[in-house]
Amino acid sequence: MILSVLLASLLAQQVKLPSAAELRPLMTNVPDREHLTLETVLQSVEKHYPPLRVALLEAPIAEADYLAAQGRFDLVLRSSVDTNSLGFYESRRFDFGFEQPTAQWGTSFFSSYQLGSGSFPNYDGKFLTNGLGEYRTGLRQPLFRDRSTDSRRTELQKANLGRRLADLSIQQQRIIILQAATARYWNWVAAGRRFAVAQAILDIAVEREKILETAVELGQLPNFEVLDNKRIIEQRRSQYVVARRGVEQTAFDLSLFYRDDRGQPRTALPEQLPPAFPRPSNIDQDQLERDIAEALNRRPEVARLTTQQDQIRLDQRLAENRRLPGLDFILSYDRELGERRVPRGPNELRAGVVFELPFQRRTATGQAVAARTRVNQIDQRLQFQRDQIAVEVRDAVSAVRAAYEGANVLEAEVRATRQVEDAERIRYDLGESTLFVLNQRELQTADAQVREVSALADYYRALALYELAVAQALKKP
Repeated sequence: MILSVLLASLLAQQVKLPSAAELRPLMTNVPDREHLTLETVLQSVEKHYPPLRVALLEAPIAEADYLAAQGRFDLVLRSSVDTNSLGFYESRRFDFGFEQPTAQWGTSFFSSYQLGSGSFPNYDGKFLTNGLGEYRTGLRQPLFRDRSTDSRRTELQKANLGRRLADLSIQQQRIIILQAATARYWNWVAAGRRFAVAQAILDIAVEREKILETAVELGQLPNFEVLDNKRIIEQRRSQYVVARRGVEQTAFDLSLFYRDDRGQPRTALPEQLPPAFPRPSNIDQDQLERDIAEALNRRPEVARLTTQQDQIRLDQRLAENRRLPGLDFILSYDRELGERRVPRGPNELRAGVVFELPFQRRTATGQAVAARTRVNQIDQRLQFQRDQIAVEVRDAVSAVRAAYEGANVLEAEVRATRQVEDAERIRYDLGESTLFVLNQRELQTADAQVREVSALADYYRALALYELAVAQALKKP
């Protein structure tokens, strides 16, 4: 009787599978402030993740394109020297001038100086100047074609919109990258929780081995119980190795996003695992409707299509401009300098118009029709994109709700299986059960805990997709 009481006392000291809160010591023994948080990982992504840094380079490229478009309005210098020798007419001519195009109604200004000496044929008499040359200044003003727009202004405006497109592209890549980093982080946390369960259930079997060996020595149990428990230990040790590999693998995946100050991948240590998943929360219907409206305002895809449509409208406007007749007004002032050689001047004010109109205008017409068609295409794509965003937000919210419900169900299942396990352990202590049955109960509890971890991981991965759908990373503080 004394030996039986002693055995019952030893069996009562068995280590049972801990609850989620009790798993914390198995996860880490460092202060909370040293646990790796999602915010830390995302900050590392913002600073050091190479694909995001590559995406950020789109902005200076767009700025360079805009600078190149501004170059169409650069001040232009032209100069030429011409001599004619050994012929009937011997002459020398020097020409030097500037031209400055502007974005104001397509006006361009010009100024030049020329010096011509020697003999010129009558049809080139305009090249002969007085002794100190001839100075000219004036302007060219389009009256129809190129007045409201032209190729220079269109290129500049499109380059300006290109800067906006670059920013939107960066935003789109940024939220995708942050969502991927978030998913990797929760995969790592989930692997750590599974490892904690595997470690806990292995510790139970190892601790029980000491108790059973003592019971066998006291003659209260056959040696078979020790052998069966050794089998259980090896089985659980195999699961422990697989779970440990899961932690290592997810840490390696996370290291692509979690980097040190030099930008090198940093492998998160098991000691950095957080003690538990945060408590999940649900999304109500009112929030869903608000999220759809905000997603339509924040998602870069809609803004990208709208900006691309603005660029095409610029092409359409340019094509319609080219269908107009060309009628340019030219005004110039000439002044002859030095010894008088030519029968003109010394001051002249000239005004005139230049007219041009291709009869068919097929090139411009075709370009205008094509541009209008592309605008209509983007109208359809915009409508579909808005519909798609609304569906994506609804689907993401549905996934979050389902994962939230699943996590709650698994939490209740874990409580129920633990109660059954505790009751089975009492029966085992009283000799009314077997080690085999108790092992099955413990495995059932461990399996429920692992599925609860998976449900929580599914919830936070679904939450990451939801944040991607509503462009949460672009939300202004």
